[in-house]
Amino acid sequence: MKIRLLQCFIVIISLLISANSFAEKAEGTVTHVVLVWLKEPGNKVMRDQFINSSKELNDLPGIIHRHVGEVLPSDRKIVDDTFDVAVTATLKNKQALQAYLEHPKHKQIIEKKLKPLINRVIAYDFIGK
Repeated sequence: MKIRLLQCFIVIISLLISANSFAEKAEGTVTHVVLVWLKEPGNKVMRDQFINSSKELNDLPGIIHRHVGEVLPSDRKIVDDTFDVAVTATLKNKQALQAYLEHPKHKQIIEKKLKPLINRVIAYDFIGK
């Protein structure tokens, strides 16, 4: 009887773990892409200041990978190379993205260090499958 009960318990725990893993995989990671046009387009000092300040956010919780860099000029018609700087952050899930966006350090660096440099910004978010 005890063995049967233990077997049922193990099956139930296994199913719960599997269901949780499936839910996490089904939701997928989230990639947050930000394109930035500086107040002074092409200004190397402003661009480097943006990049260095942005790197201060690399260690926030929920981030799998985060990258910031300057535009790569292109002659290809399909490529929009009008922006100055781009940021990509891959996060664990939608909740991690929300926590990242609402994190006090994120808000502080954006308000005090990044916004003063920015003329225009656009963001794209998508779920990995």
